[in-house]
Formats: sequence, C-alpha cells, structure tokens
Amino acid sequence: MKKIAVSECEFEELICGRFLYIDKTEYIFRLVQSLKGAYRFIRPNGFGKSLTVSTLDALFRGKKELFKGLYIYDQYDFKVYPVIHMDFSGADTSTVDSFREWLMIQLNTIAREYDVSPEGSTPAIRFSELLRMIYEKTGQEIVVLIDEYDNPVTSSLEEPDKAEEIRSLMEMFYQQLKTQERMLRFIFLTGITKLTHLSIFSKLNNLDDISRERKYACMVGYTEEELQKYFAEYLDEAAVNLSLSKEELMEQLKQWYDGFCFSPECERVYNPVSIGNFFNKNYIFDNYWYASATPKMVVDQAKKQQLQLEDIEGARYTNESYAAFDIMLLTQHPLKTQPLIQLLFQTGYLTIGERVQGPVKPTWELVYPNKEVQDSFEILLAGLYTDRIEDDVVSFVTQLQEAAFKGDTEKMMQLLQDLISSVPYNIQLKNEFYYQSLMYLIFKICGMDIEAEARTGNGRIDAVMHSGSYIYVIECKFNKDPEEAMSQIADKEYIRQYRLEKGKTIIEVGLSFLKDDEKRNMHVEYIKEVHNEN
Repeated sequence: MKKIAVSECEFEELICGRFLYIDKTEYIFRLVQSLKGAYRFIRPNGFGKSLTVSTLDALFRGKKELFKGLYIYDQYDFKVYPVIHMDFSGADTSTVDSFREWLMIQLNTIAREYDVSPEGSTPAIRFSELLRMIYEKTGQEIVVLIDEYDNPVTSSLEEPDKAEEIRSLMEMFYQQLKTQERMLRFIFLTGITKLTHLSIFSKLNNLDDISRERKYACMVGYTEEELQKYFAEYLDEAAVNLSLSKEELMEQLKQWYDGFCFSPECERVYNPVSIGNFFNKNYIFDNYWYASATPKMVVDQAKKQQLQLEDIEGARYTNESYAAFDIMLLTQHPLKTQPLIQLLFQTGYLTIGERVQGPVKPTWELVYPNKEVQDSFEILLAGLYTDRIEDDVVSFVTQLQEAAFKGDTEKMMQLLQDLISSVPYNIQLKNEFYYQSLMYLIFKICGMDIEAEARTGNGRIDAVMHSGSYIYVIECKFNKDPEEAMSQIADKEYIRQYRLEKGKTIIEVGLSFLKDDEKRNMHVEYIKEVHNEN
C-alpha cells in the first residue's frame, strides 16, 4: 500500500515519494484551460489548499512527467510560464514593520530566482516592478499563486490598529494584480476566510470567487467514491482490525469525519487530515483535524464574544450573508454574533445543512459537519465558559458521564458544584441562562441524549437526559428554592410521557444555581425524586 501523508506536502514530494495522491486534476484542468484566469478559493485549514497550489505550480512550470497517469496528463499542453509562488502562512506579523520587512524579503527571493533587480521602497511598488521586469525579461505572461492570502490580517484581529494597517498594506499589494493584469496568465489565491470588497479587495475586482461554486465543491476533501477507490486496501485492513463489516466501518467514518459541504445541496466530503491520521494511527477514532487546524483567531473571537451554544444551533447560511462577510467587523466592540457565525462557517466548524423552508431568499441551516468537530468545539466552548483547559474539561465530563450512567445523582451534582464554584467571578454571568447553557453544554459533551427546552403538552422542560437505563428530567432555577423547580415538574406533569419507556428509572431533579455575592461564587442546590418504571 502507498504511504499516506498527513502533513502539508508539495505535489512533487507526494508523486516522487510514491505517496497516495487522490487525483483532483480534473478540477485543475477546469481552472487552467482558459487563456486567462483569476480565482480566489476559500477552504478551512487541513483540506489541501496548499497541495492544490503546489499542483498548479508544477503544472505551470511544465513538469509534465509528474502528472503521468492523472486525468490532466493528456488534456493540457504544459506550456512553461514564469511562476510567482508566495505562502503567507509563515508571515511575521508581530509588528507592522516586521511584516513589511518579511514581505520585502519574499519579493527579493523571487527576484533572485529570475535574476532581476526591482526597486521600490514599499512592498506594493516592489511587487509591481517585479511583475514588470519578469514579464519583460521572459517575454511570457506570469502565473501568480498566493497561499493563505488572508493570514496577515486574520492573525492580527486582536490588535485592531495593527490589523487595519496590515489590511491597508495588503490592499495596496494586491492591487498590483489588477493594475498589471495584462502581464498575468493566471492568478490563484487561497485562504480560510473571505475578505470582502470592503477590506482588501476594494480594488482587486477581477477575481472570480469559486469557493461556493457547485462545480468546485469537491475540489478538496475526499468524496465517498474517492475514499472507497483510493483507500480500498486501508479500509479492508481497518475493518479486520476493528472487527467491523465494511459497511459498519464506512458508517462510523461518515459519522466522525464526513459532512463538510461547501456549496448548498452538494455532495459532502471527508476531511483529509482526519482520514489520513485514522489510517496511520492504528485505526483509532479520535479528533485529529481539530487539534491541528484550529486557528487562534477562532478561539480568541469565541471567548471575546462569549459565544453561546444556542447561537450555533440557530445559525443560518444565505448567499448574501456569505458575500457580505467582513472580517474587520471582528475587531469592533461590542461584537455582533453574525460575523462570528460566518467565521465559524468559513473555518470549518459549521457547514451547510438542510434548506430552511419559508424564507423568500434561499436559506440553509448551518450545522456541525460531524462528530469530531462537534465534540471538539463543544469542549472548547466549555473551556471558555469555565476558564479551564480542555484536558480538565475532558476529565470532568468523563467522571460525570460515569456517574450519570450509574444513576449516581449525588456524584453528578457534586461534580457540577465543583465546576460551578471554580468558575472565576469575572467571567460568571449574572443570569440563569448562562448556567442552564453551561449545564446543557457539559451534558452534551458527555455524549448523552439531552434536549434543551424539551416540548411537552404542558410546556417546555429545561433538559431531558438519557443515560443507560436512566432518564433525568431536569428543571433549573436561578436564585430560587429548588422546590420551585420540583413543583413545576409535578404541576406540568413533565415525566408522564417518559413513563411509556419500559425498564427505565426516571429521576426528577429540581436544580437551583444560587449566587453568593459576599463569597463571590455560585453554589448548587438540588432535590431529586426517583421513579422506577416496570
């Protein structure tokens, strides 16, 4: 079996090293067959954007033999062009001056490759001169490939003044791709966020954004067919090792790693990093993509926004909301939820779900793509709610899960008390909703079937949790006696419908979060009542 590369690799390294390569060159051919082309392509980290760029690099440098056996080999003429290939993922953005110097060094390195000496005191002027001199020296139109074009801005969002200076610098830099358009054969920019015309691209309006186009929806990531075709031997071996049928294995892989949708109502794709790690690490189902592909800005913005789980569960996608996204809004205070939801969508934590019936404009739900992303992101949120590191959150929910499965309500409530009382005073919110949301989030992370605001004939239950042979019916109050919560459960007959589930023990829990301003902390009081059903 061919080796699987899980880290970012150049196309030439994969081919020459005899690594597994999933042939995506039919999509490449669609891009390059026109006489001119200028594209922007947005995808989350870890999906193969850099591999796509390096594939284009090899193609435009005329390295035809690398493509032998691939779709494009007999379709394209492999004419050689001068190529400017820049990767902004490693840009030094510690200060504006550092970034400006880094950019000038990159331009000087490219100039030496083509033995030209452009002048200019700013990156924009130097870039313009570089394009002109390469064009005049080679007599050929130029190919410009820029990977992670948005990184200098997105890595600076926590410092609004610096982010604005870098945005302005990049705007002038990218403007040269418009002013020197006649010298350019092909432009391809990748990133993880769409920076709108209101920010960087106010003057670069010749780019075709193909990020949400149906015909490019599967250009990166693995389709079901590709997974079955290219990983057939690995799938057979995994099924044997895990004592699963092929169908059972595929179903579990789908639940864990499939589900990313990049154009409404298009085929969903698997994450390449997760699939590669699953096969390379002894067929263990684990969170691989999240650990390696979480941009710091997502964590920073979720914390600053005090993002609630309910914000995510009501998220929507429209073509207008995608087109209007301006990442510079995330530097403002107070924040609005919508830009953050769009950021989560573009960075891969949410994806396009089912169409919502009713709105005049086509609207789709935004949902977690799969179990890996949902589990990981909810652990992140719990860490932000409680100011705990993720390992502590995982340890806590493991203990809670064990107690719930055993019906040990006392242990569950003690764990909850320990968690609540440890939340730093400065991040506690002064309302019931915060604590109800925290409880809901924690129980969801446990893998339990929990339904917030569960509907009944007489009202809505705060939470219903199924764990093994136990059903927990939970009503929450804030700064009130837990007897009030128990009375509500009884008065509204919340447990009646669950008595139909035979062999289950129903545990009513009246839970109250009580704020002690003198001690500057919260504590939990509860009452329970157990009903053993035959």
